[in-house]
Amino acid sequence: MKIIKFSETSDGYSMDSSAYPAYVRQVSSLVPTDALEFMRAAWHYEHRDERCPHDARLEQLLVREFEDGDFRANDIEMQLAGAHGNRITLHYRDVQSYAVEKTKSDWPAGDRSHGDWLIDEMLVLEDGFLSHEIVFTNSVVKVKHRDLKYTVVP
Repeated sequence: MKIIKFSETSDGYSMDSSAYPAYVRQVSSLVPTDALEFMRAAWHYEHRDERCPHDARLEQLLVREFEDGDFRANDIEMQLAGAHGNRITLHYRDVQSYAVEKTKSDWPAGDRSHGDWLIDEMLVLEDGFLSHEIVFTNSVVKVKHRDLKYTVVP
């Protein structure tokens, strides 16, 4: 996280996304429409809003490789069970790189999940790609991509 302040505390987590809207305004001309809609959304960090991804749980991460002219390309689709009983899908287009780091859960004993979505941050990189970092309680997902489509189904 570069703009958003995030840390673990003795009783949970401390998150401060207050500087993020100013960053989004600053880079908005460089961001494709769909990704910008997600970055700008007033509900993005409003945990009570059912469109907010906070506390969602990863159900599926699908990497699709396909022919794109003379080359091959990748898209990623992430499907989540939303905290409000809804379904959330993130579709990353023109993926350049990705990483998933899964850690062992200390609590509850025996839990092997990726955990709950805690916070995320999307940044514009110097080469024009976007970097999306998602922190779950037991994992971190990072995707370098051109665009993102975020959908919520009740």
